[in-house]
Amino acid sequence: MKFMKWQSLLVVMIVLVGILSACGSSNQGNEKKPAENNGNKQATEQDSGKKVTISVATNVVGEQAKVLQAIADNFMKENPTIKVDFSAPGKDYENMMKIKMASNDLPDVFSTHGWAKLRYGQYLADLKDEAWVATLDEAIKPAVTDDAGKVYVLPMDQDKSGIVYNKDVLEKYNIAIPQTYAQLMEAAETIAKESGGAIAPFHMGGSDNWPVGQYFDYFANPLYISAAQNQSAQLLDGSFDWSNWDQFAEMFADLYKKGYLNKDVLTAKYNDDAKALAEGKTAFLFYGAYAIEEAKKINPELHAGFMPIPSIVEGDTPTFVGGEKTTWGVSKDSKNIEAAKKFVAYFAKPENAQLVAVSNALPSGIKGTAVDAGDLSTYYEQYKDIRVLPYFDRVFLPNGMWDVMCKNGQDLISGGITVKQFSENMEKEYNRLRAAAVK
Repeated sequence: MKFMKWQSLLVVMIVLVGILSACGSSNQGNEKKPAENNGNKQATEQDSGKKVTISVATNVVGEQAKVLQAIADNFMKENPTIKVDFSAPGKDYENMMKIKMASNDLPDVFSTHGWAKLRYGQYLADLKDEAWVATLDEAIKPAVTDDAGKVYVLPMDQDKSGIVYNKDVLEKYNIAIPQTYAQLMEAAETIAKESGGAIAPFHMGGSDNWPVGQYFDYFANPLYISAAQNQSAQLLDGSFDWSNWDQFAEMFADLYKKGYLNKDVLTAKYNDDAKALAEGKTAFLFYGAYAIEEAKKINPELHAGFMPIPSIVEGDTPTFVGGEKTTWGVSKDSKNIEAAKKFVAYFAKPENAQLVAVSNALPSGIKGTAVDAGDLSTYYEQYKDIRVLPYFDRVFLPNGMWDVMCKNGQDLISGGITVKQFSENMEKEYNRLRAAAVK
């Protein structure tokens, strides 16, 4: 009996020692057991309560960038242990990202500006296990996922770009919505002539580089990838005859020669485009409907419309260009990957994704997120059956050709190169970059 009592007492003492030891270890040094997340046992600085900083970079500019910044600010308020170093460098974004890819020093979170799979895929963490993946709209999934199930980025909205126009200008000069490129040029001639040059038919912030590329990305599809005359196979296999680019370069040069572009095209910036639309100083802009939203901040009474990209080849029909628009991806090598994923998940909340989609006047990438596009909803409904093609450069040009196209477009209208030289430069860089991609 005594033996049993001592045995029981010994058991109690062992249990008490275990409890006291556990208490001591839980408080000592304020250390915590590494948190587990979907099988990832790697501890992060956030887990220990220590403040971490994540770098976040976007190509988005203007009012849309301000919306992203505001949401990021709210994220920091709700997550005081995570500081967000937010960057929106504008026209320098792509070059900055190329340097960072080469040095394998990408931001923790970054936007992929249409290149989630083709350009940035190998650098991105797989987000397939994130809760918000189940809420992705079916229409955008092919652009941000692959057959193996990898989810590359969070798409907050879906691109559907065409041409925006000032309704009052078109009505003043009795111009119907152009269905073909020839009709678009006829409209431009009417506006330039009858306004005495006071209204630029097309406004382009050429000093920012990328608005120049918009023209080529918009009209390359109807010129080369039309239903009636399709050269997609040659562009993909490298056999494309680049002398065919002469016609395209001449079309762009004519916009400037004939006075269809704003005279300050080489010094104007993207923000000047929305201002010109708002003030009735231009008729057409080569952007998505988001440009209207920016213009309305300048002139709330603006009457603007949205139309598809006119066809060029006889027998073809108008189209839109689209795909991924505003995205966040996470670097697979981020040292604060859980904090980065938490940041992305915050933007996937319906109320935040809605803010982003509304700022661009585009459909949301998240299911069940209602986006009131105001007057633009009428145009989305009117053109709901119009084909949406991927951006030309994302499919048919090797990585790096976007800058070549933009820069040569600038040089062409500045008189620095000829039409033939533009085509020759495109061919040279196309072949060089294709060869580099194969190595």
